[in-house]
Amino acid sequence: MFSTFQRLQQYCGYVTSVVLCLMAAISVSSLIQQAYFTPTPSVSISVDNVSIKYGKPPYGFNYKRQEYASMTFDLDADLSPLFNWNTKQLFVYLAATYPGKPYANKVVIWDEIITSKKDAVLSLRNTTADYVIYDVTGKFNERTAAVSLEWNVQPHVGLLTYDKGEGRSKFTFPPLTDAKKN
Repeated sequence: MFSTFQRLQQYCGYVTSVVLCLMAAISVSSLIQQAYFTPTPSVSISVDNVSIKYGKPPYGFNYKRQEYASMTFDLDADLSPLFNWNTKQLFVYLAATYPGKPYANKVVIWDEIITSKKDAVLSLRNTTADYVIYDVTGKFNERTAAVSLEWNVQPHVGLLTYDKGEGRSKFTFPPLTDAKKN
């Protein structure tokens, strides 16, 4: 009646359908859990020392001489509520947002990948930002910036979700202290 190959193909099709339905149920249930039953993590950020220098940024592909900012910060965050049975890892980053023309600028100044719930409690003191900030105009002009902690929850199965903490820290870029502009 049916050959062995046809029976094998029918069996594989059935198993694939069952697995896809199971994965969809897992994805939907973890999104519902994250949206309605996960408390917002507590975040506290303090930007301590911002300095503006003139020259070529220490790394990257921008070779022109311009103003760039480096900073240190303190961060306290408990991101353990974001971990559930479907969370593979968190990509956590500090983003600085400051006004620009014609759009606001948003740059990442520090990032980390957290793979377990026990590592999700962050307490950083006097930490130097991983990346310097430089503006496309080449000058900061003492603009005000806001730093916020943002994260990307990466599940084993399902959609990536993005969110940010409620704690923010504002600072003003200081004037350029090193007046050597060659």
